[in-house]
Amino acid sequence: MKTLPARLFTLLFLTAVPLSLTADTLKGLLLTSPGIYHDYAYQSEAISAALASELNISFDVSLHELERWKTTDYGAGYDLLVYNLCEADNTDAALIANMRRQTETLRTPTVVLHCAMHSFRKTEDWWPLYGLKTVRHEPIGRVRQSHAGDHPVLKDVPTPWTLDNDELYTNLAFDAQALLTAKGEDGAEHVTAWVRETDNVRIFGTTLGHSVETIDHPVYQRLLVNAVLWVTGNLQPDGSAKDGLAPNADVPAIGKVSRGPGVDYLQAHERDCMISEILWEVGPCYVRCMLHPFKWGDAAQACKKGCEDEVPSSDVLMQSCRAQP
Repeated sequence: MKTLPARLFTLLFLTAVPLSLTADTLKGLLLTSPGIYHDYAYQSEAISAALASELNISFDVSLHELERWKTTDYGAGYDLLVYNLCEADNTDAALIANMRRQTETLRTPTVVLHCAMHSFRKTEDWWPLYGLKTVRHEPIGRVRQSHAGDHPVLKDVPTPWTLDNDELYTNLAFDAQALLTAKGEDGAEHVTAWVRETDNVRIFGTTLGHSVETIDHPVYQRLLVNAVLWVTGNLQPDGSAKDGLAPNADVPAIGKVSRGPGVDYLQAHERDCMISEILWEVGPCYVRCMLHPFKWGDAAQACKKGCEDEVPSSDVLMQSCRAQP
């Protein structure tokens, strides 16, 4: 049998490939949660759409697939991982180790957003990946930030820059390069955005991203675009993108959405139910701590921490609220 000339074979192959599969398309995996304090259904769509409006990029979404995250190399085949999730109560060391493996061993560029920093916060296993330790935040409100230095990721990010409806995460330890900082109620400067590069893999993190207002803010979206370009090695020193990454209308912002067994995003009434349950569990205990005659300062804080430890897990609360009519 005669074989096709090499040049003719190449031409036929290229004409058979849809535009959406061009080599320049970045492929990301966005890992997220059902959402108690955050509308992750909206955030997943908004973040993906914002990035796709500026870059040739498409995301698959992985919703609370704990077994997949624990037992597979889910980062293989992706150009970057985006963690926009909240696993605060989780202490599964094997899960954390495999999630770190995707960045540290497979060297998949990584972006961590907001509550990703409060995930696994009862352990010391997760935060060394991205370099910021934090377990609490100030009340939601205005966060006024300033540049902590020069970096291409900060292109078109003004200084100072104020978000009207976000949370300032209290820094307990930091091992990275700060990009943005904000002064907290304690008078200290707390890092709100940073980069980290180790073992030929790049990581970007920001504690910002609590509210819809922040997610939709054009400067926040610009920060994420710059961050994705930087971690994937496509951001030039002057802050511009390398050629070939212009937005492609034939590329869907979100491709595949996969879920853990029986998992879906929480509806608004389910989130309200879970928050009410948490307040019901914690509120009276907090009051007892504050009124206790021998518990002041650190002792009172330890007492409150004990109250939080008694709250049922998120999975238990989720099942309870979803069972209600």
